[in-house]
Amino acid sequence: MTRSRPPHRILTPLGLAVALSLSGDLTLYAVLVTQMEVVGLTLADVGVMLSVNRLVRIPGNPLIGLLLDRWGRRRLFILGMVIGVLTTAGYGLSYGFWPFLLARMAWGLGWTCINVGGMAMALDISTAADRGRVTGIYNTWMWGGFALAPLLGGFLVDRIGFRPAMGVAAALTAVGLLAVLLALPETARPRSAADRPPARRTVRQRLAPLRRILTRRWLRAHRRRAATSLLLLITRFAGEGVAVSTISLLLQRRFGPTIALDGMVLGVATVGGALLATRSLLAGAVGPLAGRLSDARAGRRPVITASLLIGMSGFALLAFATTPAAILLGVVLGAVSGGAALATLLAQMGDLTPAGREGAMMGAYATIGDIGSTAGPAVAFAMAAAVNLEWVYLLCALIFLLGLGLAAQLR
Repeated sequence: MTRSRPPHRILTPLGLAVALSLSGDLTLYAVLVTQMEVVGLTLADVGVMLSVNRLVRIPGNPLIGLLLDRWGRRRLFILGMVIGVLTTAGYGLSYGFWPFLLARMAWGLGWTCINVGGMAMALDISTAADRGRVTGIYNTWMWGGFALAPLLGGFLVDRIGFRPAMGVAAALTAVGLLAVLLALPETARPRSAADRPPARRTVRQRLAPLRRILTRRWLRAHRRRAATSLLLLITRFAGEGVAVSTISLLLQRRFGPTIALDGMVLGVATVGGALLATRSLLAGAVGPLAGRLSDARAGRRPVITASLLIGMSGFALLAFATTPAAILLGVVLGAVSGGAALATLLAQMGDLTPAGREGAMMGAYATIGDIGSTAGPAVAFAMAAAVNLEWVYLLCALIFLLGLGLAAQLR
């Protein structure tokens, strides 16, 4: 564990690299549907390109987590940044389905190294006394990338074109890589002989952990870890999955293709993008405060419970909102809920992680989050095709209500 430097000395290059690594990926979410002819894709291809990277991450997260514990954090994090530079440049050079697909699959692997490695480093440099604050600051950097990357990327695409914009995004990712090379040390503690697995294990020994997981005794013993994982699943499903993917659809169904605001007539895409940027910036600002509160004597559970109640209120408001102001308030409540929950749940899982297993635990943790954020849009749009959108939001509010029972397991 690296404690010779203050946490902010490590969080600054780490967070900067994470934020800048998102430049190319999030630009694609904002503009790819408008650049199909430039890169030789169809509308169906765009859907594949925006989801295949997440499919790669789901099986990749646990494997990378195990390697992080075995090989250390820094080298795999650097590998992820190198892949980020190459794939972002590749978006600007590719034409056609298969070259673009390979670039997106490679980015899925790169982001796995960056994301799981970054969370493991945040746990390495924190203790139970300051883990909420550290994870909150780490998440703030990430939320900043979520907010600014699509805005900057969309502006550059409109100004200079898709391929030059991808070159700029690759250069920004390279700046993050340089920051890591110059200022980010290894944070994993040295592996002792006790940490190393035996050279040979029988099949029975290898299957023993799985058999333990499938028993009620194991679930009782690890109920807080299981509850934290399920809370992450529903938070990512409802917030980063349903809410983020349906805001523009909600605006379109409530107000049509344009919205009048203070004498200005704005397109739904513009308003939706502004709402999502506001959501990310606000969630990033809330994270450190929520983390600091969870470090206090009351602990993590009250903050997590409050985040669920706020999120439930936000979805209930979105379900019945009929004015832009009401929708904005619902988005703000969702941002507060998501920012507080993601920072505090990461700290909670860190509290429950054995020393030397940070990488493996964060790999499994990231996989659960990716499952939630991948399933959210699929469920939301499948329901929206059959019922009114308010039923989708009420379902999310109900899920958050059930999550209060999971939060009670964190005593």
